[in-house]
Formats: sequence, structure tokens, C-alpha cells
Amino acid sequence: MTGLKRPLRPPDWSDMHTAPLRAELTTARAAYEAALGQMPPWVQGAMKVRNWVVGRFGLRTPTMGKGMADLPIVSETPEAYELGLIDRHLTFTLETIRERGTARLITRIWFNHWTGWVYLAVVLIPHKIIVKLSLRRLA
Repeated sequence: MTGLKRPLRPPDWSDMHTAPLRAELTTARAAYEAALGQMPPWVQGAMKVRNWVVGRFGLRTPTMGKGMADLPIVSETPEAYELGLIDRHLTFTLETIRERGTARLITRIWFNHWTGWVYLAVVLIPHKIIVKLSLRRLA
């Protein structure tokens, strides 16, 4: 646990995707790491471009050595694993919930500045594509 705390208010934006889960993925963390722990080369390239662009605006650019698994942990139990990041423009978390043979990946965003809305507008379509493709690794 890193001590990263999400805001107490409801998120300003969220989405949820569900996928069937292989039996050997016995924890939410295992499911998360199977889906998002290693990104395909095209996503790694896109994240490098993203980091270069947003770095020019003073936004955080986390290393992606282990894909999205490099993010700070918010909370962890066998059934739920949540990571996140706080930045000037927004705070976000990714939570994986494991239950009854399925995994749910919930993205939550709290806007800290109007530029968070702009950022979401730019990354929304790639976000949905990446999450849907990543969850296919769980079946």
C-alpha cells in the first residue's frame, strides 16, 4: 500500500468492462497483471508518445516497464486490486474486481483542473480499445 488516496467524492467519470476469467487467476492482482501487466508493442509506443507530449505540459509520466502494473497501489485484497495516480489535471484509479469466474476493470477519474476533461477527450477512444483488448487475455 502506497498511501495513495482517491478523492472522497464520487468520480467525475468512470467506466467498467467485464471479462471471463481463467480459473488459475485466483486473485484480483493476478487478473490485473495478466490483462495489463505487459502491454503490446503498439501500446508501449503510444504510451511513449503520450509521455513525451504530456511531459511538455508538466504532467507525470510513469515508467511503463511493467505496463500499468507500475502504478502506485491504492488498496489490495484477493478480490479487489486498485492502482492509481494523482496528477495536476486529474486523479485516476484502475480497480480489478474478481468474482464468480469474471473480472471487472473499473476506471475512475476525478478532475483536478479543466485540462483533465481535455485529456480524457483525447485518450478516451484509445483507453476503451486498450482495455477491451487487454481483457481478452483473461479468458
